[in-house]
Amino acid sequence: MRRVTSRWSAGIAVVLLASCAGHATRPPQEPAVDVAKQTQEATSAYAAGDIRHAADLYQSVVDAEPGNADVWFRLGNARFRLQQPDEAVLAYGHAIQLRPGFPQAQYNLGVVRLKQAQAAMIASAQAGQPGDTLRRDSARIAQRLTRVADDVGTRGKGDGGAPPFIVEESGAP
Repeated sequence: MRRVTSRWSAGIAVVLLASCAGHATRPPQEPAVDVAKQTQEATSAYAAGDIRHAADLYQSVVDAEPGNADVWFRLGNARFRLQQPDEAVLAYGHAIQLRPGFPQAQYNLGVVRLKQAQAAMIASAQAGQPGDTLRRDSARIAQRLTRVADDVGTRGKGDGGAPPFIVEESGAP
């Protein structure tokens, strides 16, 4: 009988220890991001010209809430203004994926890619040898892309199209 009691006691002790293991002290979790507050702070920073801070805040918002197409769009704008075109393309791509047909994001994506194409043609023209057909063609295409970019910049702008020429608002309420 003693043996049975001893086994029962040991079994109960094991069960109790196992149940305590799940309640170990855990390190405190980082506070949740206040998405609305950070979005407002980012928008204010962007409007004040603190684009780097705005981009950091928008990034933390999309990290916390990756399904927000408008914030991805705004992050794309900030990345473009920081002359980070590849990151802008990715952000606009996320916005479009989340909201297919998002016209402002599509437009800005086109502007970024236009500027990337222009930069590539200028680099090609500069790298080519004098008299080379590729150099001449690259320079000609770069000039044409510059005219297109100038046209994009002046359309509908009261200030004559101060660069860069992206749509700032997503059209969402």
